[in-house]
Amino acid sequence: MSAYLASYLAIALSIRLLSGYLTVIEIGLLRSIGSLAIAGSAVWAGGAEQRRTILPPKLREDIARSILHLVGSLALIWSLAHLPLALVTTIEFTGPLFAGVLLFLVLRRRPSTGATVGLAVLATGIGLLVFRLDAVPNRDLAIAIGAVAALTSTNLMLARLAAQRSTLSIVLLMHTIQLPLYLLLWFFVPEQWSPPPQPYRLAFALPELAVIGGAVLALIVGGFVSQAALANASRHATPLQLCSGDTLRVPLITLAAYLLLAELPPSELLLPGLWVLCGVVITSLPAAPGSKLRPEQAGRA
Repeated sequence: MSAYLASYLAIALSIRLLSGYLTVIEIGLLRSIGSLAIAGSAVWAGGAEQRRTILPPKLREDIARSILHLVGSLALIWSLAHLPLALVTTIEFTGPLFAGVLLFLVLRRRPSTGATVGLAVLATGIGLLVFRLDAVPNRDLAIAIGAVAALTSTNLMLARLAAQRSTLSIVLLMHTIQLPLYLLLWFFVPEQWSPPPQPYRLAFALPELAVIGGAVLALIVGGFVSQAALANASRHATPLQLCSGDTLRVPLITLAAYLLLAELPPSELLLPGLWVLCGVVITSLPAAPGSKLRPEQAGRA
């Protein structure tokens, strides 16, 4: 999971930097091309035997997850490029709440007592954060919430796929399915997806070309590593634990944004943020024996 957190941190900062140079769809397309190239190279290097096991008998689940992941990724990229980082990170914390609701609606499975307490603490902390931020419901806020809901759903769907096939197979097929869709969107990109007039700058001096090149490299490598690490992590944790651990990237992004981009979150968010983290930690605690979902159960979510 540490590899996932580090890779997602690199992705978030890269999106923040590249949003001044590329459109939202171009950032997603670049990530897809790079991740596909890495996954394809790894599969090719694995030999003929590994290549024969890449394609599953049925692609329905891969297609559904890939499309949902594409929609969620574009919405998240939009949010990181257009909303204050403090607001985006607050909304990102709602992932475990969405996971708990989805698991109950789809599987009729209630969270454990400890997880319920953690979700309650998490919900109250998010409410305090939203109140302190004076967030006004609008289109951009709805896009950010939709991104979290979509990506949380793909995390839950990943458990079934990871139980059946290799990580490389999952990542390769996802980007293979997404690439033509990104290309279609790129050809018909609307004007409102255009980048902001001024790019984000690092808090310290560095040649612009180095910034762009480093951001592109971090985006590509981080895009591949994040999906691979998440697939591996889904084999060792319940879906609710996975989604809760996923949100631990949020304070890392906040710290990195302060150090590299000089984006300091308001001081009044500190205590509610710590309260939210307590909820995340409680929800992430190991479940009692026998409470973990079987992979095929989790996959239906």
